[in-house]
Amino acid sequence: MSQKEVLSLSQARAAVEAALLEASKQPGRPMAVAVVDEQGDLVYFGRMDEAYPLFVHMAISKAYTASRMLKDTAVFAERDHELGRELATWADSRLTYIRGGQCIVKPGEGFIPGNPSKGTVIGGIGASGRAPEEDEVIALAGLKAIKF
Repeated sequence: MSQKEVLSLSQARAAVEAALLEASKQPGRPMAVAVVDEQGDLVYFGRMDEAYPLFVHMAISKAYTASRMLKDTAVFAERDHELGRELATWADSRLTYIRGGQCIVKPGEGFIPGNPSKGTVIGGIGASGRAPEEDEVIALAGLKAIKF
């Protein structure tokens, strides 16, 4: 029997801490960062002082979306728009098209970064508090901290 691939608490903690460290390079611009498991349930969360409540909600939603839809939020949005879909299609109010959510993929044989089909999706990381493109950079900094 094979063992299920899971995201560990220490990996989630390292990702949030790395993302917040990157965000702290611009103090005075508070952010929130969340890591969820493969089902979209919260594993670890952190926020900078004075982060708005909306940032908390959006970081969790971005991580949830990346995990549940098996793709980064930017890719999910692009794909849906190409297919003429809207968020309402999915009947899940927690999904978002806003950039800043990254899929956490445990690499498998033939893995190519950005292609979850060559690995196992074990979670998502989301960052919120700045422009969506900046949130994406912060989430990627956290993603890089996860070691396999």
